[in-house]
Amino acid sequence: MVASAREGVIVVAYGVVLVPDAGVSRALVDLSQEIGAGREPLMLLGDDAPPHVSVLHADCADDRIPEMVTAAHPYRERSFEVTVIGLLYAVVPPGDYYVPSGGYYFGLEVIRRPGLDELHREFLGLGMPALGLVGEDFRPHITLGVTTQPPALPPLERVPAGSLRMTMASGPVGPFGTFPELTGV
Repeated sequence: MVASAREGVIVVAYGVVLVPDAGVSRALVDLSQEIGAGREPLMLLGDDAPPHVSVLHADCADDRIPEMVTAAHPYRERSFEVTVIGLLYAVVPPGDYYVPSGGYYFGLEVIRRPGLDELHREFLGLGMPALGLVGEDFRPHITLGVTTQPPALPPLERVPAGSLRMTMASGPVGPFGTFPELTGV
């Protein structure tokens, strides 16, 4: 959990995310491990870094966490469809919020559809200081990993295409934008 003190208030990086079912999660973890193996991984999907699509990460005063959890509660049983459109590899420069050392990002890009955008904007409306790309710059994706060496290209048939069903969860944001303590999964 990433936490800091601001004027006597504990501030926690907290997030609301969409998570796939156990079978899809396992397949994404396996893909992450395959792409990042031997590439000096900084973060790969696994038990402490479950696959997810972020709706919003925010600096959240500890006394406002229940507000975010309450806002997420009505969506816990709802199924969301997200459409994967490709695999992205990108160089992350040193100084990045999520990857301070810099490295190589690889992940699955997701179409920014109106329903997902509305959900993002609803959580932005809570007024907590947002982290990462938000609003007009919101870029939904599933981070597969970050490495210090260029990642391997997997066989194309291993890269998911099409729609995935996901459900809502929330929890503190961990290193590299992970969610080691997800609730509601």
